[in-house]
Amino acid sequence: MPAVRNGTDRIRPRNKAYDISFPDEKPAVDGNSTVPVQGKLYRPPRELLPEATCFPVKRLDGGQTDTVVLLERFVFFDSSQHMLLLSRLDDHSEIDVYGAGIACLEGHEPRSVRIGPIQSYDVDLADPDGAMHVNTERARYCLGIPSKKYRSQFRKTFLPHRIIQTIVSSAIRDPGREYKDFLAEFLKMKIVGDPPHEGDIWDCVKQLGRAVETIAGNPRHAIMVDFLLSNTAPPMKRVIEPPRRRTRKPKATIEREVIDLTLED
Repeated sequence: MPAVRNGTDRIRPRNKAYDISFPDEKPAVDGNSTVPVQGKLYRPPRELLPEATCFPVKRLDGGQTDTVVLLERFVFFDSSQHMLLLSRLDDHSEIDVYGAGIACLEGHEPRSVRIGPIQSYDVDLADPDGAMHVNTERARYCLGIPSKKYRSQFRKTFLPHRIIQTIVSSAIRDPGREYKDFLAEFLKMKIVGDPPHEGDIWDCVKQLGRAVETIAGNPRHAIMVDFLLSNTAPPMKRVIEPPRRRTRKPKATIEREVIDLTLED
């Protein structure tokens, strides 16, 4: 898991789950530049509360040690409020990552809250329904449904984790399952609102190989996992859906009244 920042310590060890699965992944860059692409500006609602208002006691001081807070309609951004990928926590940069969303805790009214800096995030790759979690010095949050404006960015981070979760859980549950049978079911899924493609599976094969070595249940020797790790990706066509265009309503025709202004003699 990424390191907890204490005082001026700005060194971030990689996230354990991410490190195992994606040790070679780099942050997105703009062209040949080493500067990550800056996302869209996040405009917070007026009623956004500081995290300390909702959770005044820090976790190390006895606050929110075991309770997990559900965070809905969330978004993550930097100190200048430009949205960014949560995986930026893994690039050892000096950037602080913050979040915002609706915090839902049993017995309390939902509140719009700003959280952070984010210390770490994690995913249980062996849990078929495991959500992504983020941690701050005050609470641990389970990520629910992202904000519409942040959905595509969250999907980029969560997609490979979710695919490995699905493969591993299926392999543990049914080690003799064939890849073709798994694929038929996989393509019917929706991950963060959109269906995946077969190519998404093959994009994760290298990370899958690292992950299965650390997961209990010995999924490495399952037929499907062995097939994926022993073969190269088959030729396939990726379906690129054209962007949706809004249909404009035809303009209403306005009949103009002609007024005769001719003066009679």
